[in-house]
Amino acid sequence: MKKKALLINPPTGKYIRDDRCQAPVKGLSSSLRMPLDLAYLAAILEQEGYECKLQDYPAYGKSDWNHFQNDLLSFQPHMLIISVTTPTLLLDLKSCEEAKKINPKILTIAKGAHFITEDRSVMERFHDLDVAIRGEAELTIKELGQNKPLDQILGLTYRAHDIIHRTADRPFLDDMDSLPYPARHLLDNSLYRRPDTDEPMTSIATNKGCPAKCIFCLVPAVSGHKIQSRSAQSIADEMQHCYEKYGISNFYFRADTFTWFKEWTLEVCRAISSKNLKLHWVCNSRVNRVDEEMLIEMKKAGCWLIGFGIESGDAELLKKMKKGATLDQAENAVNLCHKVGIKAYLFFTFGLPWEDEASVNRTIAFSRKLKGDFCEFQIMYPFPATELYDIAGQHGLFEKADLFKGDYKQGIIRTFTLSQERLQHYQYVATKKYYLQPQRILRLLRGISSPRVFSNYVRKGLAIFQQQE
Repeated sequence: MKKKALLINPPTGKYIRDDRCQAPVKGLSSSLRMPLDLAYLAAILEQEGYECKLQDYPAYGKSDWNHFQNDLLSFQPHMLIISVTTPTLLLDLKSCEEAKKINPKILTIAKGAHFITEDRSVMERFHDLDVAIRGEAELTIKELGQNKPLDQILGLTYRAHDIIHRTADRPFLDDMDSLPYPARHLLDNSLYRRPDTDEPMTSIATNKGCPAKCIFCLVPAVSGHKIQSRSAQSIADEMQHCYEKYGISNFYFRADTFTWFKEWTLEVCRAISSKNLKLHWVCNSRVNRVDEEMLIEMKKAGCWLIGFGIESGDAELLKKMKKGATLDQAENAVNLCHKVGIKAYLFFTFGLPWEDEASVNRTIAFSRKLKGDFCEFQIMYPFPATELYDIAGQHGLFEKADLFKGDYKQGIIRTFTLSQERLQHYQYVATKKYYLQPQRILRLLRGISSPRVFSNYVRKGLAIFQQQE
């Protein structure tokens, strides 16, 4: 009998569920991303002879458990794989209980950054969870699919005879080209849309890891400090595959720092350009890892937007968060994007322990000064496995039980001088002051290319302000 695996984003709200980026979609300028990690795991299991079903219940608008229960009954999987975020973890792991009610023998598996340090406490709390994957899941799921003994699989925390066991950590995957293409054939790719034009958009993993040491970031824990990159040709080939097989020409490059190595970045751009296809893509970058030559090549290859984690307009806070970048570098990067015609998507965050009224106001003033196009003001979230979690925890700046009650938009942290409520207030004020500048509105209007784009801008704008209120 052929083995079956059901891989799910649970019906617990629309979240970006990349391990390094766990954010609610509601109120974001960006849009829901396809479940890239699950699509990779499904592709790997298919290579091992499994029949897979991939269900992104929130993307389908399925907000109750009935559809999940029906899938369990009709598909009858041997293995359930759940993608979890820290904010939604308590709700996500209800999946295990529901699955065991229908099939007590099903193997329940969960993946997510939370398990890197909190695996044992979660396993002790959720007795219907059989296996937690710590760290990168691709090779781990391959060995699980091969039915290798659990005690011989690295990166696992598992339950056997009511005893919780923990194997050694798995090294980071160092050959991204060795992975198959994600199983997009198991998804309704039309559900994932570019936020301005509403065209289908998919995610592509390009590189991972970041040498920076930002105290709030999960990247060191989930991807490591060493950057591992796919070959330029493999990235361009996957884009062509998506274009020809699925009709997708818009892409989100999932990379912790896409532009870290200039020569590699230029090589990727040239490989994409050589396809002679009208492909469009967005990526993330640090403000100190771009220059004009690079941006010109990126623009030629179809890059239309870059996300920059600027974080603060206060120079001292940048030092305390170990950002490794300056305000001058941020302004220069945004100016260069404006010059070459690439939109800049800016990210700021409030809530470091040392944040005060003055630093908040500096950040608001700095954001208004920049020639950015879109902007998010978020509240620090103390993810386990980050230095911020340890610092804020030592000073009693958040309650651990609140980890499952908030996120970047609904803050749970306070600073030495500012309450949660005050940070929430400033998040709204900053957003309003940024977007309601006459020159900002004019810049957005100039970038509108069709009635559809105008409609989407209005819809997104209303959603952002409704979420903030």
